[in-house]
Amino acid sequence: MPSSEKLHACVDVVLVSSGPLSGMASPQLARYFDLPLAMAEALLAKGSGPIATQMPHSRARAAVGILASFGVRLAIVPIGDTALPDLYDLCLHLTDRRAAPFVDQKLRDLGLWVCADRPDFYGPGGVQITNLDKALAEQAVSALECAAGVDVMACAQNDALYDLFLASGQTRSELAPQMAYLTAMGCRAPHPWPAVAVGLDRPMLAHFESRFANHGLVCVNQAFQRYDLIMTGLGDVSIRDFVDFLTVRGHTPSVAFDEVTHAQGLTIEYALNRKAAEQFVADYTMIGLQVRAEFVLRQEKVIKMSQVKPGFIKVT
Repeated sequence: MPSSEKLHACVDVVLVSSGPLSGMASPQLARYFDLPLAMAEALLAKGSGPIATQMPHSRARAAVGILASFGVRLAIVPIGDTALPDLYDLCLHLTDRRAAPFVDQKLRDLGLWVCADRPDFYGPGGVQITNLDKALAEQAVSALECAAGVDVMACAQNDALYDLFLASGQTRSELAPQMAYLTAMGCRAPHPWPAVAVGLDRPMLAHFESRFANHGLVCVNQAFQRYDLIMTGLGDVSIRDFVDFLTVRGHTPSVAFDEVTHAQGLTIEYALNRKAAEQFVADYTMIGLQVRAEFVLRQEKVIKMSQVKPGFIKVT
């Protein structure tokens, strides 16, 4: 084979990240890459770095799929490329339970099913699969985006921005040092937005967590957030216009009016993404209605940078 063809047929392979099942993956890593078992175990323990060079592309692709089933992320890169590839996170929301078997099978076909239990991805919070290379993230989106009842999106980690929210039972007063530090970082959220801090990139988040390792706040990628929109008052809108508004939206005016006058308010939009929630708040406020965006916390958990591992982020 001419050297030019050989270069195109061969690739380097790098370890992007290991996972919770990496102990079970070491024999497979050793077999596919002709490594001593002890070396395979050491590489997985390290968590990232070069694995093989000038490996046939077809064998490398097979290894990527097999190791992914153990939560081990490998990436195929051009020969001599020492930089780790850009990583992506994938988020799945199901809006129709009937789509679950299809999604299950597609994830298995892609080597992304690394959890023994069925994940709870039916609520607006969805399920996240992290540390994918670009090709695999695009393949997953392409395989799932046209399916009815499935909402799938990918976000490059380099572009990701995160917001911090109070966990259940937390109060701002309990976190005075953290709030002061977030303000100094320029990340405090404007009232009444439900986050306590907005717009942290990964280095900023890692820096904050180096100072406050046990902050307990809920950290969520902006691209994956969901909000319900709550109406809390009529503002400058007349009763007649309010009744018309409710009728058009399918609400029973007497019941809806009773909900608006109570503390919990009336939910008028469900599971909006962050951009849509901000726009709805602005639009409804402009016409005089009093509304707030309420972060959907049903499926999120506290995420520290050290806890962002390949595979499903299990909900507790």
